[in-house]
Amino acid sequence: MIQIELTRENVEMLREILASHLSELRMEIACTDRRDFREYLRKRGEFLEGFLQDLERELASAGKGLIHIDRLRKVEIFQGLTDWELKIVAQFFQEERAKAGVSLCKEGEIADRLFILEEGVVNLMTQKGESYELRTPGKIIGWSFLVSPNLYTATVNTLTSCSLLVMKSPDFYYLIHKEPKMGVKVMDNLARVVASRLKGAEEARGEEGASSRKIA
Repeated sequence: MIQIELTRENVEMLREILASHLSELRMEIACTDRRDFREYLRKRGEFLEGFLQDLERELASAGKGLIHIDRLRKVEIFQGLTDWELKIVAQFFQEERAKAGVSLCKEGEIADRLFILEEGVVNLMTQKGESYELRTPGKIIGWSFLVSPNLYTATVNTLTSCSLLVMKSPDFYYLIHKEPKMGVKVMDNLARVVASRLKGAEEARGEEGASSRKIA
């Protein structure tokens, strides 16, 4: 038996590389019409999947388990993704907890992380004075992470203790490059999310204006 010592960071990177390769392997299996070659690829895929499971168990024992896809099903930008696509996405997320009063991001700064709210309440505030709260699990924070010029459009502070899933921008762009079909789904979902939030902000401003006219 050959033994190689790897740091936890190296194990995580190896897992990401192998998971991406397994995805490509499954695409080859689906596209080939040669039965013998398909069987050859299938055996390699089964070996690779088993090896990945061993890596995940190793990470889990070190306190670094893979995010279960059930936690991503309700995320607004991942609607319509298949289980396999969710498994690919899951490997790039990290869990974080933040106490009340913590700043997650500031308006105008480079958007280098995407947050998914799992538990708790956050406040979003813009320099124009607009402010609203997010408290629904599955809501994204920092959507400008996905869109040029990639600058946060609001300052976000936690109002309570929060549980979050976090993805870094290099991981996201690698993911979209390797899985462009999935990337299209994510960006379509994002367009709907942004449109919905803009509409909500417009309606809120309209209600405030009507209230001011009544007071006047």
